[in-house]
Amino acid sequence: MSGKHAIYVVVKSKDGQIESKDHGLLNLINRHHCDTTLAEFHKDWNAYCLHHFGYILEIVDVGYQWSYE
Repeated sequence: MSGKHAIYVVVKSKDGQIESKDHGLLNLINRHHCDTTLAEFHKDWNAYCLHHFGYILEIVDVGYQWSYE
């Protein structure tokens, strides 16, 4: 069995575009099986961003690592 696992996310913030390894952001991506197009993902992402950053971060890119079991 193989799968991908997010290891970093590039986001657009108020300070410009940054690469983040924020555990909470990566956990959200991985919890939704790396499908950032799901409505449920966006609901969780927006809630997390508002709670921790005060505004919603825009995803620019996600870096993945493939795992093989």
